[in-house]
Amino acid sequence: MLPFLRRRRRELDAWLTQRGLTHTFCLASYLVQSGVRNHLAACAPGRVVDAGSGRGPHRAVLTEHGCDVLSLDVEDRGEGVDLIGDIQSMPDIASGSVDGVVCTQVLEHLPRPCEALSEFARVLRPRGWLVLSVPHLSAIHEAPHDYFRYTRYGLVSMLEAQGFEALRVEETGGLIAFLGHAASAVWLALGASVPGFRRLAWAANYLLLVRLLAPADRWLGLPSLYPCNYVVTARRATARPRPGETTG
Repeated sequence: MLPFLRRRRRELDAWLTQRGLTHTFCLASYLVQSGVRNHLAACAPGRVVDAGSGRGPHRAVLTEHGCDVLSLDVEDRGEGVDLIGDIQSMPDIASGSVDGVVCTQVLEHLPRPCEALSEFARVLRPRGWLVLSVPHLSAIHEAPHDYFRYTRYGLVSMLEAQGFEALRVEETGGLIAFLGHAASAVWLALGASVPGFRRLAWAANYLLLVRLLAPADRWLGLPSLYPCNYVVTARRATARPRPGETTG
């Protein structure tokens, strides 16, 4: 059953990407996208690296915000990635050459996430910004490359150690959003397998398990205790810490 669901999930991801609807897959992804959009609205536009861009769900938002986007990923999934590479080492991007970095739902898949944060600090201009999202509650996914989950305290500590100041740390979704992800995954995988039923399955999922479930998660999901994901805005300090030195 699991290989069948994974195959249908990949097909559905491609279908949603073509229509700019990747954030509507489930409540958790909808809240992350909304949170990232809100955080980006407070950041100055400029040259921005979308680090671990995947299928490029944030390119339209960044472009609307007036950003010149440079997308980087380990592979091109057909969405026009500008650079192929590992965000733990980005030699093709010059030090101090960008105004912002966006990295969403990627750090958990890196064996050395602090190296990625160090690279973000390197390529950013002084006081450049970073918008980051990571999971706290999540099923195992993209195995075997699924290494970490995060708390707000761990995030702040990691950011400070790499020369960042955390300006805003917010939970997006709670326990209901976490459980809703599994419900959406099964429903959409099964619905997408029925010829002619995909659009109806998506619409029912979006109405019932995304939009109508959001208030229940906000009131009953206890996001401060059971955060599904975090969205963070951080700023690069004017001076980076020396190796082995932490800030604060």
